[in-house]
Amino acid sequence: MRRALDPLSLQTCRRLLFSLALILLWAKALSPHTLWIGVAMLSGGCALIASGFALLGRDPMLGASLNRWDEAAALAGVHFLARALA
Repeated sequence: MRRALDPLSLQTCRRLLFSLALILLWAKALSPHTLWIGVAMLSGGCALIASGFALLGRDPMLGASLNRWDEAAALAGVHFLARALA
C-alpha cells in the first residue's frame, strides 16, 4: 500500500530539491576546482536561513508533516557531508 505525502510535505520536498540544485550550480560556478567546499559553504548558509524562516514562521519542531525544520536538518546534513568530502 502506497501512502502519499500531504501537500505541505510535498512543498517542502520540492523546496529542498530546488535548493540543492541551486547549491550545486552555484558551487560549481563559484569554485569549480573545489566543489565540495562551495557546497559546504552554501548548504550551511541555506540551513541557517531555513532555520530562521522556521523560527519566524513558528513551525512545529516535530510536526506531523515535513516543514522548514526538516529542510534545515537535511541541508545541515549536506553541509557536514560536503565538509567530510572536501
